[in-house]
Amino acid sequence: PMYPLRPLYVEERLERYIEDVALYWERHGVPRIAGRVIGLLLVCDPPYRSVGQIATELNVSKGSASTMTRLLLTSESIERVPVPGERATYYRLKPDSLERKLEARLAMMVGFRQLAEEGVALLEGAPSGRRERLERVSRMYAFMEREMGLMLERWRAEEAERERS
Repeated sequence: PMYPLRPLYVEERLERYIEDVALYWERHGVPRIAGRVIGLLLVCDPPYRSVGQIATELNVSKGSASTMTRLLLTSESIERVPVPGERATYYRLKPDSLERKLEARLAMMVGFRQLAEEGVALLEGAPSGRRERLERVSRMYAFMEREMGLMLERWRAEEAERERS
């Protein structure tokens, strides 16, 4: 590689950290080994690894590392990165992957708010008790939509300022 590979598997505290990251993502529906790949790519130096390196450092089969890498590529959590002079394909975390996940959640909120509003409109004229749940859901999702949008804007402004300084 362009930089000498510094295996992480000898560093016990990083192994524990990688496993903590894996357990976190597993609780949120991501396979544990994919979570371990994310954990590894968060702390490795250089910030990219080949499938073979991932398999070695996480002590998993190359097939499992390959499958989880494809899963993370599909979910746009990681990306391929060229390494001059190397034939292997290397992967790193996408710098904006968490932003994209928040944007996707925001889009889901917008969609559900719209469905709730549609339900409220369908129940126009019905006794208010029938509409109350949908009205509350609509208000809550409208609130979250506004707040998350503002939060993403503030985040981007902070990052842009950090990059300028």
